[in-house]
Amino acid sequence: MLATAPTRNRNNRYGFGLPIQTRIPPPPSAAGARRDSKPQAASAMPASIEEDDPMLDYPPEDWISSMIGTRGLLYRFSDSLVYKTNITPREADLIEAAGDLTLKLRTRVLWKGSRSPAGTKAVIIDHGRRFMPPDVAPDKRKAVVLEMFLLLDKLHNQHGIVHGDIRASKFLWGRDGRLKLVDYGSAKFITEDPKSWNACHATETHFTSMRARRPRDSGNKVDRIPPPTVFDDYYALAVTIWTMFTGKVPGSHQFNTRSVKRSDLAKVDDDQIRRWIRKVFKMAGCIFL
Repeated sequence: MLATAPTRNRNNRYGFGLPIQTRIPPPPSAAGARRDSKPQAASAMPASIEEDDPMLDYPPEDWISSMIGTRGLLYRFSDSLVYKTNITPREADLIEAAGDLTLKLRTRVLWKGSRSPAGTKAVIIDHGRRFMPPDVAPDKRKAVVLEMFLLLDKLHNQHGIVHGDIRASKFLWGRDGRLKLVDYGSAKFITEDPKSWNACHATETHFTSMRARRPRDSGNKVDRIPPPTVFDDYYALAVTIWTMFTGKVPGSHQFNTRSVKRSDLAKVDDDQIRRWIRKVFKMAGCIFL
């Protein structure tokens, strides 16, 4: 039997409303999580290097062949490490503040002649394995949803961070077989002055609550998209979980932020999770058709 907390986190008004497990087993899908083929490689990395360090001196064709995705932001640095470019010192600070809830930052890459942390232009982080919701077996969904929820709960209540860009692609399996939240370009510290937040909501429209969408919908360029809130994160998580159960992708008349089909919500076959999703959607102003 797994140990459970006697009560849920009282600071989290969006909780499931039932005792939250304090430890959960890795889902079977995490059994094949990447293991570092060179255990000392990551731990031996320096805390910072300049952009012209010989460690980064690869032929251009090697960088191109190692690209992850199509945006030119991520490159496979080694079997266990990834080079992430186009990053700000602020995002690097948030990655470090997130601790073991994200992929570990090993090295900051600095502009030549600058100092860490202000001169950060890129980072070298641990490699993660893609989280694929369609691959989660129906009988394992609840365990995965619980892990996603607890991960976000810890980010808010233990690390004091709002992520601001929650969706399935932002979850990766770490080396320890646990889910991690990545990409903190839209994140902020909960207690910081909202005026100091100058990032943007990268979250796709359908993962953005009406509150955050309103300035964009108004067409008024003077309106400033507000910084993300704790609720915005939970709303985006609710949409992400909805897609896992329904197999649908937000958009294309399958889902929008103003209405939700009851027939789609019924596909969430776990009563506890379905009630929580409905609660969050209702708080977001959605109507049920």
